[in-house]
Amino acid sequence: MDYISVIDNFVETVSTPILVIDDRSYVISSNKAAVDLLGNDFKGRHFYVAIRQPLIINLVENAFNANENEKGNFYKTVSGVERTYEVTTKYSRELKIVSLSFYDTTDVIQANQMRRDFVANVSHELKSPLTSILGFIETLSGVIKSNPLKAKEFLRVMERESLRMSSLIDDLLGLSRVEVAEKLLPTEQVNLGDIMRDVLEILTPTAAKRNISINYVQDASDPLIMGDYSQVVQVFTNLLQNAIKYGGDGNKIKVIMDSIEYHKALMTTGYKVSFEDTGIGIEEHHLARLTERFYRVDDHRSRNEGGTGLGLSIVKHIMVRHNGRLLIESDPGNGSVFSVVFPNRIN
Repeated sequence: MDYISVIDNFVETVSTPILVIDDRSYVISSNKAAVDLLGNDFKGRHFYVAIRQPLIINLVENAFNANENEKGNFYKTVSGVERTYEVTTKYSRELKIVSLSFYDTTDVIQANQMRRDFVANVSHELKSPLTSILGFIETLSGVIKSNPLKAKEFLRVMERESLRMSSLIDDLLGLSRVEVAEKLLPTEQVNLGDIMRDVLEILTPTAAKRNISINYVQDASDPLIMGDYSQVVQVFTNLLQNAIKYGGDGNKIKVIMDSIEYHKALMTTGYKVSFEDTGIGIEEHHLARLTERFYRVDDHRSRNEGGTGLGLSIVKHIMVRHNGRLLIESDPGNGSVFSVVFPNRIN
């Protein structure tokens, strides 16, 4: 058996795309993964035909000239998405060949970008209230004796900004905990009706201060699910708080808990809890992005209301853990409906 046959047999056992090029710059071997990636079998042809990106061509030529291994990036559009592959060239002095292996790094790059964006967003969110507090502290030291009323006003602003930072940190920690537990199915039995009544008892006084009425209707007779009690409380609290905050003073909120027949997405029966408000509503182009971290429809209004931009992201992750769904509907000028659907699986 000649050495090319040995190479062919080896590269076909590898799932990563591989090309092998001889010192004449011809492709002498390639596996199925490489054919799928490049769209053709370039065996027996000059590697320039297979790899049309100058950077990779230079890598191969440098590998032959310097007799050393090198790395670079190869870009290929796959199913309409540009993907990035880390290409490693390895030179064999004995056989005088260079192998090119392609490792898909797209997901890693995207994950790193998400982390960078997340850190940048957190830094921005914390910097604003910190700047306000530091500025007021500096000003306060000069007016606390000469203008006590102004000093009290500054203290109120500092308190508000401090609470905003505290809420942001709490939500960041909460989001982190939810993501860690997302793949662990809940193991306790909870009653959605009992949880909703607990949440209503806590938030009804807050709504009353803004002249907001809450009408709760429970049509589900015994809404038992396998769930995480504290997380379900968080879901109901976040959605009801949003209805109170963004529905507007004098708003009417209706909370409905229904049993639902077989749900195609859940593949079982379940319970649907809807939070309806009569506020200004949300434009359609915002709806798909509402669960993104730090996304706000009205940035100024959200900050004034103490919103962190993380509440719906937390709700989404909790619902994923419960094999449930978050549904959002809105009619600009006529209010919004945020609904969560839980499967009623009971062990």
